[in-house]
Amino acid sequence: MKSRIGFVAIELLFLAIAALAGGPPWTLLGVIAVVELALADFRPGAILGLLPALTWAGLFQATANRELFFPYAMFLASLSTLVLAAAFNRGVGALGGGAIVAAFLAIRTAQGASASVLAVESAVAIAILLAVFAARGAARRSPTTDTLIAVSASLLAYAGLAL
Repeated sequence: MKSRIGFVAIELLFLAIAALAGGPPWTLLGVIAVVELALADFRPGAILGLLPALTWAGLFQATANRELFFPYAMFLASLSTLVLAAAFNRGVGALGGGAIVAAFLAIRTAQGASASVLAVESAVAIAILLAVFAARGAARRSPTTDTLIAVSASLLAYAGLAL
């Protein structure tokens, strides 16, 4: 029971910070990630892995650079992919990460992103999730390696903004 209370407490803190720093789009992706993690591992340790994503929200607040939404989204998608794949299988992991990417692209469409921008973001997101699976296969699974892979994925997304 204590672990579930801890999970919910960290979840609420994460979502509150995402809402304050990034607003509804950031919160929506956070909610999807939280639900996916809860389905896979309803313990505080699992949700703690999401906290580094808030670095992107902080940088967004500091710079007002709306492009930082993409690395935030890819951090969440990557971590969800890894945790769901470990709890269930690679297909479920791909669906979980894909759901976050799909929500991201829907938000970007609503924000008026052009078709060419959406195409680049889609291609970069798919490439990153494929790289996440490759990295996962090469590394021994642990919450630390999952978080490091997700951090790396978000840094790749940030680099992908230059495309």
